[in-house]
Amino acid sequence: MPASVYFWYFNRLLNRQAPPFGACATAGQVLSLKTVAIALSGGIDSALTAYLLKKEGHNVLGLHADFGYRDHSSQTWLARITDFLQIPLNIISLKEDFQKQVVDYFVSEYRRGRTPNPCVLCNPSIKFGLLYQNGIHLGADAFATGHYARVLPAPWGEGLALARGIDSNKDQSYFLHRLGASKLNRILLPLGVWTKDQVRKMVQEIGLPIPPDGESQDICFLPKGGYREFLRRQTGRELDKAGDIINLKEEKLAGHCGLYAYTVGQRRGLGIPASEPYYVIRLEPENNRVVIGFKTDLESAGCRLSGLHLFRNDLDEAEIWVQIRYRHKPVQATIKIEKEGRGVLHFHKPQKAVTPGQAAVLYEGDYVLGGGWIEETWK
Repeated sequence: MPASVYFWYFNRLLNRQAPPFGACATAGQVLSLKTVAIALSGGIDSALTAYLLKKEGHNVLGLHADFGYRDHSSQTWLARITDFLQIPLNIISLKEDFQKQVVDYFVSEYRRGRTPNPCVLCNPSIKFGLLYQNGIHLGADAFATGHYARVLPAPWGEGLALARGIDSNKDQSYFLHRLGASKLNRILLPLGVWTKDQVRKMVQEIGLPIPPDGESQDICFLPKGGYREFLRRQTGRELDKAGDIINLKEEKLAGHCGLYAYTVGQRRGLGIPASEPYYVIRLEPENNRVVIGFKTDLESAGCRLSGLHLFRNDLDEAEIWVQIRYRHKPVQATIKIEKEGRGVLHFHKPQKAVTPGQAAVLYEGDYVLGGGWIEETWK
């Protein structure tokens, strides 16, 4: 490891700016680990994660989940990375499980006129689910990924909690909020204490072999043609059903060729002249209609949630911060917990483009409290 990177990295640990790797409650827990399985995508983040873990002295096992949607070039780069790191690479075929649990969900949500977030579902079921289990089966004591998030001592009591990464522009705790609390003591997230710029600098100084773009694709199974082309291939153009575009007075303004081409808050591509820009307000799959309005019509006072996953059991009527999509700035809200994993959020200030199918993630400062799926909204 180049001297500048070495001292930069370990100076962070000595100064205790964050727990080593932002993963375990104490440094002793990290040092006691012997074998760590690392999920390798072929990108910059997972490659550096594997490098840092090996430098820490761990026995590192490389795991790559084969979903059946990536070309062979990714495995070529994986071979170069693992050769450079001198660690074994295990290719785990998860094609059938990924199709059933992630891709079929992705397609079914568009059938329902919703906008899905497959990464939120994939992380607990596939990456930290099946791939995690494969790592433990191979003898790993812990499982690591290149996500920008941290696992820290829970401020509300015993145990560990999921927290934001220190890089606010790259934080990925939103995508990890459905992880089981029981797994946190075996999860390592080394990059949670670094910024993306620092990661790029370290990779450059180390000389890690990475693909020209250096980044993993956000939704890994989508082709270059985008999600619409992917859906056509999956459904045989079943979703190309013509319908009406109407305003809030239920007046027909134009036609559409499939609800899946629209999402709440969308402005571009409507092509309907007006005194001010139109936006998609909601989708009505039962009537196959796109409802449009103006910017002020996008605001919602609250939303209903399903599938609530919580790290705390004392949140009923609590005032929390909520993030209603990945790039959304957190806002204050009050949550009401209902039966069967349901809840209601009341925003302190109306929010724009609250989208059914997306995840609403709850926070207390940097700490993740849980989250659920947005079902419906109201004015």
